[in-house]
Amino acid sequence: MRNRILILLMAIIFSAGLDAQQPGVKHIRIADTLTVQEKSNRNPIILRAELDSLIKVYSASQEPQVMKEPSVVTKDDNSQYMLIGLIVLTGLIGLVVFMIWNHQQKINKTIEGLNKETQPSRAGKERVTKGKLSPQLLETKIGDLNAELHKLSKENEGLSRVIKEYNGIQHEYDSLKHGMQKAYKVKNYPGYDKSKDEALAIQGVLETENMVASYAYEKFLKPILGITDANKNSPARLSANDRERLMDLLVSLSLLYIEYLYLRINDLSIGGKMVERIKGFSNGNGVDTVLLKKLNTEFGSRALVIKMALEKTGVTKLSYPVFDETNLNNQ
Repeated sequence: MRNRILILLMAIIFSAGLDAQQPGVKHIRIADTLTVQEKSNRNPIILRAELDSLIKVYSASQEPQVMKEPSVVTKDDNSQYMLIGLIVLTGLIGLVVFMIWNHQQKINKTIEGLNKETQPSRAGKERVTKGKLSPQLLETKIGDLNAELHKLSKENEGLSRVIKEYNGIQHEYDSLKHGMQKAYKVKNYPGYDKSKDEALAIQGVLETENMVASYAYEKFLKPILGITDANKNSPARLSANDRERLMDLLVSLSLLYIEYLYLRINDLSIGGKMVERIKGFSNGNGVDTVLLKKLNTEFGSRALVIKMALEKTGVTKLSYPVFDETNLNNQ
């Protein structure tokens, strides 16, 4: 008994020593409210590693919760499209019904008008029953429509021929215009204006061609034919005056044609007053000497060669004294 009491006392003393050695431990608890003393003394400290281990243990024991996204109420687009399609279809059906009704009204009015026109003359032969045409009147109407259709077909064929002919004429005109632009230096002809239509420019070319031809015939070719006709029965008796006149006309005509070729040949460049001299042919005037350069005898030139050759043949004066814009009559 005594031993038991000693052992108990020693156990109490040992447990008291253990309690004195360990500091007071504050446990974590959960409460809805705290007193003033609890708010000032609640400062338990937890290591980060301990906190992480607690989180891992807690996470492993809990089932993963799936976050449910808030369901978005989507409208059924197909139902909207069906509704719109139904509305459009209803509108189209209503439009078709209205058009049929309107057309039927027009037919009824036409039938009524025809009935009023045909009743006085065909009262005994043709009858209108329940708004319908009689077979005879219907056949007459069909015949008139066929005749009108045949007439329109003939007119269409005529218009097609006219269009075909017009296309052919247009093609020929384009070919002719291209050929004239290739044969003539249109831009160098008298009266050319780039601001005007090409058709007017080509017309100006034709007028210049006719003008030059008329001037050459009246001033040179016609007198040549007159001298040759007067002496064709006795050419050996040609007088000296006629011979000189004939040579003058032949050489002048050739010089005129040479100058005319400047408007057509690309290798011949137009310069000076050549265009003004050719334009003066329209008035039937001769060559204006003011528009010509004086013959230069100090230096070689084409005009000097022509001049010396003419003097050796006895031709000293020319009716058309032009070569390279030079007055061959001047000494």
